[in-house]
Amino acid sequence: MSLPIERQRKFKVSFRKKLLFSVFVTVVFFSILEVALTLVGFQSLTSTEDFFVGFSGQIPLFQSATNEQGVSVLTTAENKLHWFNKQSFPKSKTPGTLRVFCMGGSTTYGHPYWDPTSFPGWMREVLPSLDPSKRWEVINAGGISYASYRVTALMEELSQYEPDLFVIYSVHNEFLERRTYQSMFEKSELNLQVSAWLTSTRIWALFDRILHSSRKANRTASVPDRKNIELLPAEVDEVLNHTIGPVDYHRDESWRASILKHYESNLRRMILIAKRSGAKIVFITPASNEKDCSPFKSEHSPNLTPADLQKLRDLEESSSLVVGEQTDAKHRIETWQAAIRIDPTFSEYHYRLGRAYFDLQRYEESQKAFSQSIQDDVCPLRAVSEIREAIERVAIETHVPIVDFNKLLRALCKIQNGHSILGEEYFLDHVHPTIDVNRRLALRTIEVLQSHRIVGGPPIQEWLLSDDCKQIERQVLYKLDQVDQGGALRNLAKVLHWAGKYDEAIPRANDALELLPNDLESQFVLADCLTNVGDPRAIDEFDKLFANQRDFPRAYFPYAAMLAKHGRLEQSKAYFLLTILQDGKNSNAFLQLGIVHLRLGEYSFALESLEQSDKLYPGQAETLFYTGQATAGLGDHERAIALYKQVLNKGIQAANVHYQLGLSLVAIHRLSEAAVQFKAALELAPDWEEVREQLDRISNKNF
Repeated sequence: MSLPIERQRKFKVSFRKKLLFSVFVTVVFFSILEVALTLVGFQSLTSTEDFFVGFSGQIPLFQSATNEQGVSVLTTAENKLHWFNKQSFPKSKTPGTLRVFCMGGSTTYGHPYWDPTSFPGWMREVLPSLDPSKRWEVINAGGISYASYRVTALMEELSQYEPDLFVIYSVHNEFLERRTYQSMFEKSELNLQVSAWLTSTRIWALFDRILHSSRKANRTASVPDRKNIELLPAEVDEVLNHTIGPVDYHRDESWRASILKHYESNLRRMILIAKRSGAKIVFITPASNEKDCSPFKSEHSPNLTPADLQKLRDLEESSSLVVGEQTDAKHRIETWQAAIRIDPTFSEYHYRLGRAYFDLQRYEESQKAFSQSIQDDVCPLRAVSEIREAIERVAIETHVPIVDFNKLLRALCKIQNGHSILGEEYFLDHVHPTIDVNRRLALRTIEVLQSHRIVGGPPIQEWLLSDDCKQIERQVLYKLDQVDQGGALRNLAKVLHWAGKYDEAIPRANDALELLPNDLESQFVLADCLTNVGDPRAIDEFDKLFANQRDFPRAYFPYAAMLAKHGRLEQSKAYFLLTILQDGKNSNAFLQLGIVHLRLGEYSFALESLEQSDKLYPGQAETLFYTGQATAGLGDHERAIALYKQVLNKGIQAANVHYQLGLSLVAIHRLSEAAVQFKAALELAPDWEEVREQLDRISNKNF
């Protein structure tokens, strides 16, 4: 029985009320679910991870806690410890305390070491001794890979913690971070805040876990597991290798200009934040390794013709014949000057020119060339000149003190070396200072603070002669753990090795091995770097790696290749087999094993390995060529001839292919065809006497 029409109208609910009721029910449901997940101990994603790497205020660097004495303190959040040193300070500042926040990137952090030997760490030790009239709190808020816009966002948080002084060294990460997190800049502030709030809920974490479980079950999922993504740059692993690297950078002047403009605006924002919080601010200007760090990426001008590129290749080959010979430095200068005339923006040419000038002690010209190399680096992981200019311009306009780090080191270098070109004497890699340089930077910063009456006490130069100074140095260096120090140097070597900077990775790997004599990873990096620079000591270092039955699977293949190069074929064969046992789909390992079998005259084994390589990676010219040799060795010259012809049909014109084809044709008495192949080989290698002898034998019918 239906209700009368009048009563149906009476119970009708408006769309607005329906919508409000639906929203209310949804909110209540998810609130109950969130509470339930909290009660069962389910954690939000942001309790362990920072999805926005400091972009959002929803995920603070410091969290409230209570220490063992029952004092309320602010401590670095667990989810930030990938990027920051663990720091702690009282939530309420006691009277007479001067609270200093040191901010910036990995140099401020203390990379490749940690806070105790960073310049903030040195300041923390020195200030109470120098000026005991105040209680000093020096907090290291330097974040690995943090660029100026992240530092600015972080300052907003730190400004609420009663700061008295901000010391800012944020100079080297502008281009790295912007490229890596470019998608972040395409999001609105509202988008970021909403996303940050969502990831702080346990419901979101539950959905994330379900989503990742389904991805794990489906191997074809297109979205990678977040756990496999590493951090950057130059952290304790080859972080650039896991995210973005030099290969992803290309010359883009408008992109560069926008970054520099944004950088200057961030400097001004930092000053405003400090002023608003009642704190003073000091900027540190950039310094970096010039003479012992090649550019991360050079890129040819798109306007070059094929003829220009060939000229450059010829010049590079000409220079490579004399690199490192003092007597030929003048020749190298002429070579790289000629290359620069063809392509003036190719960073590597300026670097090599700088090295040649340096070898002749023409330091002024060397300095200009090195500076230009940094300017033209397509992957600028060292501050370009505009960064320094922006700091100086903003500081002068706003009357902010500057610590001229660059000037400090150049003056020191002039005293110690007779020139002012900065290199490995002061930097462990491209930008990270040695422990002693961090100490000097701390002292110079304090000296500037004294000149502006922020710090009291005797002049730094006078204090340096005191017993307190010597005691502090001993205390800081005592904190260094040999294992940790060696591990830091090893990881530095690994990053340089990954970046292809083998010459620069070698000394760091050696440093690591001095502290960790049995470290396999450091030994491998050293051996592989020596291999890549053509140093004959590489085989000895590989032998050390595998001495005393030590095992390092990552080195199986390069060690096997090195053994083959030195004629130690049986050992080489064993390590190629180990490579294949480790990875049965490594076509190159099968190929190289086949070549070793060939050299040993083991044609059946060679053919088996080479056919497996071709199965995994079909139709490769090199594999076809060596398979031809294996079949010829087994007496199947018809098949060998067909294989050699396949190689030639791929457009490969190599003297050895024609020669081997000629030998197989001779074996089945097709002499006129063989003569054609031998002649083709001689055209490509006119001085090959063995080929000429074969032709003579055909002419004399001496078979």
